[in-house]
Amino acid sequence: MARPLTRPESSDRPTAAPSPAGYVLGLLFVGNLLNFYDRALPSVVLEPIKEEFGLDDTQVGILASAFVLVAALAGVPLGRLADRVPRAAVAGWGLFVWSAFTAAGGALTSFWGFFGSRVGVGVGEASYAPATGSLLSDLYPSERRSRAHSLFMLGFPIGTLLAFLTAGGLAVAFDSWRAPFLIAAVPGFAVALLVLRIREPRRGAAEPGAADGAADGAADGAADGAPDHRPPAGRPAAGPARSRDSVPGGQRGSTLRALLKVRSMYGMLLAFAGYNFAAYAIGTFLTPVLQRYHGLSLVGAGLVGGIVVGVTGLVGLVAGGRLLDRAARRSPEARVRVSAFCLLGAAVFSLAGLSAGRGALWQLVVFLSVGYLLGIVYLAAAVPVVSDVIRPEQRSGALGLLFAVGYLLGGAGGPVLVGMVSDALAGGAQSASLASAQGLRTALMVTVPLAFGVAAIGMLLAAGSVRGDREAMLAPAL
Repeated sequence: MARPLTRPESSDRPTAAPSPAGYVLGLLFVGNLLNFYDRALPSVVLEPIKEEFGLDDTQVGILASAFVLVAALAGVPLGRLADRVPRAAVAGWGLFVWSAFTAAGGALTSFWGFFGSRVGVGVGEASYAPATGSLLSDLYPSERRSRAHSLFMLGFPIGTLLAFLTAGGLAVAFDSWRAPFLIAAVPGFAVALLVLRIREPRRGAAEPGAADGAADGAADGAADGAPDHRPPAGRPAAGPARSRDSVPGGQRGSTLRALLKVRSMYGMLLAFAGYNFAAYAIGTFLTPVLQRYHGLSLVGAGLVGGIVVGVTGLVGLVAGGRLLDRAARRSPEARVRVSAFCLLGAAVFSLAGLSAGRGALWQLVVFLSVGYLLGIVYLAAAVPVVSDVIRPEQRSGALGLLFAVGYLLGGAGGPVLVGMVSDALAGGAQSASLASAQGLRTALMVTVPLAFGVAAIGMLLAAGSVRGDREAMLAPAL
C-alpha cells in the first residue's frame, strides 16, 4: 500500500525560539506593501505606457491580466510547496524574484520584454500570500486573526497609495515612466533577505488544544514582542488532535478534491473572484478614467486615485479587522455575514460614485471611496475564514487555491472585460477621445458594482456552512 504523503517533520521545526509575532507581522507587512506598490506601478503610469506601445483598452486589460493570470496559475503549486517547506523561504525567495522582475520592467525597452517582466512579477508574488497567510495563522488564534491579517493587508492600501502618490512624480522628475520600476526594486531585495531569516512557529501552534498555551503566547506576541512557541524539552508541540496527513473533514491526502469537500470554500471562492474583479478593474482603470473623463493630469489623477484606493483602504482594513474579530467572538459565521453586508454596501456606493458626470468629481471621490472602504473589509475576513475551516498543514495549499481561482476569474477577468466593454462602447461614438472617455466610464459603472454584488452572494453562501466546517476541522481525524 502506498505511503500517505506527509509534510517532512523537519521542514518547519524551529531550532530556536520563533521570531516574535509582532516582528514577523511587521516585516511581512513591509513585504506586502512592496508587493502592492510594485503591482500598482503600471496602473499609475498606464497612459504613457499605452502611448509608447500604441495599445487600446483591450490590450491594456490583457497586459494587466497577464500578471494576475500567471499569479493564479503559480499560486496552487507554490501554496502546496509552502505546506512542505519553511514558509519564510517561499515568501522570501518570491519577494526577491518579483523585485528582480520589477527592475527588469524598467530596463527592457520592447513591449514583449515589459510583458514578460510582468509575468515574472506574477510568479514571484504568487508565493507570498499563501505562505504568509499560513504563517500568520500560526501566530494568532481565530478570534484575533482578522485584526492581525487586516494589519498585514494594510500593505495593500498603503503600498497602492504610495504608488499613486510617487510613481507619477518620479516619472515626471526623471522624464520616463520606467524610473519608478527601477527604484522600487531596491527595498525589495533588502526585505527579502530579512524574510528569509524568520524563525517560524510550529504549524497549528495557535489552534485550540495546542500544547502548553502556545496559542496564547502567539496571540499576545504583537503586544509583548516575544512569544515563545517552543514545547517543553523532549515533547513535540501539539495542534488540534489529528493525524499529520489529514485534511479537512477527516479525509486523507492533500488533493484538490479533499479541499473542495469543505462546503464553505465554494462561497469563499466565488467571493474572492467577485472582489478581485472589482478591485483590479478599479486599480487598472481608475487613473485613466480620471484623466480621460474628468480631465485630470497624470499627477492629479494619481493623487485622487491614492485617496480613493489608498486612504480609504487603510481606514477600511483597520476598522474592519476590529469589527470582524468582534463578530468572530460571537460565532464563526458572524464574521462572514458582516463581510457580506459590507460587500453589498460596496456595490451600492461604487455605483453612485462611478455614475458621476463631468463636473461632479466630488461625487466620484466621495461615493467610490466609501464603496472601496466597505469592499476592502472583505480582505480582513478572507484568510481568517479559510484558517477557521482548513487544517493547519493544509492552509497554504488552500489559500493558494483561493488566490488562484480569485485571480484567474476575477483579477485577470476584470481588466480584460472592462477593456473589451470600453472599446466596444467607444466604437460607435463620433469623437475618438470622447468615445474613449465615455466608454471606459460606462464599462466601470456597469461591471464594478455587479462584481461586488457577486462577492457578497459568495460570502452569504459561505456563512451557512462555516460552523460545521470548523467543527470538522477541529475534530480528530478518522
